[in-house]
Amino acid sequence: MKVFVYHTGHTGYVHNIIAAMKDHIEISSEPDASCDVFLSLQMGHHAELIRLKRSFPHVKFVTYVWDCYDWIWEQGRGYDWKGYGELCQVSDMVWVPSQGQVLRLKQHWGIEKYDIVKCYAQFFDHDAVSDGGYVSNPLREIPDPQLGWIEKACTELDIPYEHGGRKQGQTGRTWDEYKDFIAKASFIVCPWYEASTGGMSLLEGYNLGKEVLICDSPYLGASDYFGYRANYFEPNYEDMKRMIGLMWSQRYTFPSKPLEDKQEFCKEFTADAFAERIVKGFNKLL
Repeated sequence: MKVFVYHTGHTGYVHNIIAAMKDHIEISSEPDASCDVFLSLQMGHHAELIRLKRSFPHVKFVTYVWDCYDWIWEQGRGYDWKGYGELCQVSDMVWVPSQGQVLRLKQHWGIEKYDIVKCYAQFFDHDAVSDGGYVSNPLREIPDPQLGWIEKACTELDIPYEHGGRKQGQTGRTWDEYKDFIAKASFIVCPWYEASTGGMSLLEGYNLGKEVLICDSPYLGASDYFGYRANYFEPNYEDMKRMIGLMWSQRYTFPSKPLEDKQEFCKEFTADAFAERIVKGFNKLL
């Protein structure tokens, strides 16, 4: 199988995906008629991608939609969401990382040709995993309906709280700083009502033995990844505050799976496992 992967980003995250795929299929350096599939991992350049699809109509075209949030239709965030929808419409298949994104595909673009292909986390070892005495929210700030809830709750409960994730542009932590931040968290919270995966930081922390707390929302993709393994709060402020207080007060005795069990579970979300899911999806399409 020969596949051309379209992406203009230079993130290590995307390059890890392509490197893992090379262990299973041939990756073409150019889009041409000999390819079996074109895979877009790009948000943007939609007109160019539509032209590519129409230039090679016999080649299957797959678009991976990382996220499509309800608030973007008001906020914009600098993306051409109309063009993104048009690209999805002409694609042979659209992949998303969670069921929540399936709902948004249907809501905003009327997309029915989809599969859920769960993505991967960048796991790491750490020789100083401990309870550093703070609640961690490693996700970037977005205009989510629950914005500000976790900081307010921790302030009212007099619980130390830290927010921030990997470095993006000029902001955030370096990779080493980020690893310390996750390894020393008491537990990790995704406070959002809507997030495509809930954040791969949740899995990275879980792999080190951390507990995670997420919203019980149909648009919060973390539930697709964790299932019963996560701790949940109802999508209201008081229940989130209650759960943070409970997990904090019981953080040394809170019911938890053994570390070995957590790490075995996390093997499902390595880059190679993601590549295998992608190739399985290609085979299904062809």
